[in-house]
Amino acid sequence: MKKKYLFLFIFLPVLAGCGGSRHIYFNAQLPAPLAIPYHIKSLAIIDRSVPSDERLNVLESVLTGEGIKQDKLATQIVLDGLNQSLGNSTRYTVTRTTEKMKGSGSGSTFPEPLDWNKVAELCKKYHADALVSLETYDSDFIVTNGTRSAGEEGTKIYARGVATVNCGFRLYDPANKDIIDQYHFSHKENWESGGSTIAAAVGTLLNKDAAIKDASLAAGIVYGERITPRWVRIDRDYYRKSKGDAYLAEGARMMEVNDWDRAIEALNNAVETGHIKTKGRAAHNLAVVYEILGNLDEAKKWASDAWGRYGNKRSRDYGYILTRRINEQRVLDEQLGR
Repeated sequence: MKKKYLFLFIFLPVLAGCGGSRHIYFNAQLPAPLAIPYHIKSLAIIDRSVPSDERLNVLESVLTGEGIKQDKLATQIVLDGLNQSLGNSTRYTVTRTTEKMKGSGSGSTFPEPLDWNKVAELCKKYHADALVSLETYDSDFIVTNGTRSAGEEGTKIYARGVATVNCGFRLYDPANKDIIDQYHFSHKENWESGGSTIAAAVGTLLNKDAAIKDASLAAGIVYGERITPRWVRIDRDYYRKSKGDAYLAEGARMMEVNDWDRAIEALNNAVETGHIKTKGRAAHNLAVVYEILGNLDEAKKWASDAWGRYGNKRSRDYGYILTRRINEQRVLDEQLGR
């Protein structure tokens, strides 16, 4: 089912240099890199990465030392990651199906597209507007280097490796008979293990299933973030004081306890009564408050005042950041049909 999420604010003031400035953290939603037509509100996920020639796949597994069933399991973990990523979005209703179909079995070459009748049939079966298909998958693991570290417990040897997952996805829109996305990418994860001898370190490292699983799950999440808006953690500087100005200090404290109305009131008082430096800092803090509240236009206005009228240098770059966020918000509103 479609899940609804509220803004989750996690505020952790952290000392950040001189001038009484600190960091405040909050979550914000960013648009997907790929714009998906808004008529697509539900997705069905299928696995079309089953090798078209099982004999060649077995031969490759023997020659590379991979487990014969390794990729079969890993593709399901890719789809777990994709399902997790899409399921955290308010954009779609998602159905993780058990459909498995033959594709190319290659990490780089796509098979011929699915027949549109088959796409329509699957979408009807799962009550979906579009079909997300994993069509290629391959994985690899190599040992890269090692290091020796001496400690109280003696010398320990670390072996390092890289797990690489190659995935290819297609997104089918049956209503318009359009392949909205055909995207192939590689995702890498570093892996490390240690032991008292080289053999022990490498022996542990070569038990690589965990590395491939981690890389596969992450690859699925990566593709999900390509086609759905995502939540990110943002941090901003704010000011806690300005030469003993009581209003600015009060406004900062209200920010730290998420009391936004009283923070705005106190900071406005600081702008009206403070000296030029206090005005700049209070205006900057007001920009931060309004960004957290989602009023980006008001945030940009205060950031512009903080730099343009009061000369607060930190607010200059902050104004550019808010301009970018305003543009991103317009794209996000389009993607969410707002």
